[in-house]
Amino acid sequence: MRYGQFAFGALAIGAVLAAWWAVTALGMVSPFILPSPPAVIEAAQRLSDGYLGASLLAHLEASLSVVLSGYLAAALIGVPLGILMAWARPVEILFGPLVSLLRPIPPPAWIPLAILWFGIDLTGKTFVVFVSAITPCLINAYVAIKEVPPHLIGTARTLGAGQAALLFRVAIPAGLPMIATGLRIALGSAWATVVAAELVVATAGFGFVIMNGYRNVESDVMAVGMIAVALLGFAMNLLFRAMEKRIIPWGEHE
Repeated sequence: MRYGQFAFGALAIGAVLAAWWAVTALGMVSPFILPSPPAVIEAAQRLSDGYLGASLLAHLEASLSVVLSGYLAAALIGVPLGILMAWARPVEILFGPLVSLLRPIPPPAWIPLAILWFGIDLTGKTFVVFVSAITPCLINAYVAIKEVPPHLIGTARTLGAGQAALLFRVAIPAGLPMIATGLRIALGSAWATVVAAELVVATAGFGFVIMNGYRNVESDVMAVGMIAVALLGFAMNLLFRAMEKRIIPWGEHE
């Protein structure tokens, strides 16, 4: 089944690449709108030597440093807070209204305030990534604990388990698959948000590359930045899934 899914996925990607090559090779689309695959490869080679004072590796490091710092902060705060809100009613009463109030605000809406509060350095972009990643971390952790089967809690109580044992030895292990799903969703949200933040203000990073390609009317440079973002996001998702299967073998994995 997995090989079949992989084959169909590879076929879909191959079809898109073939269509891309065909429409550009036949001159059906202007290269200013859609660059050809050879032009994108050439642009990638140029960017590997350096683009606007930074190498391609430096742009990668700039984006990853923002993503990882904001994502880790969101995970370290969001997951425990979501668990406590689900487990302790007073914590839910205290933080529930605040979460409900802030949750509908889209992460890019925080970018202007982040610039005013923290400037254009790492802290401002990290804050925006944190805001985007904390919601799935918190919500999934909350739902994971709330949906722990009652018979598991009841059985543990009859065996003499206290509140701490119920939480750490029953509820959290049972909810780990859903918590991990929230962490994986948060990672994708963090990656997408850092690109959005770099599109607005940055001195390095893939969003910076895409925006400067637009400003300089270099569609091939824009394409290189977008493809790099897609490939890295795909790789991070695969890595996370592999770690999830190893750490949480009792979860339901696709």
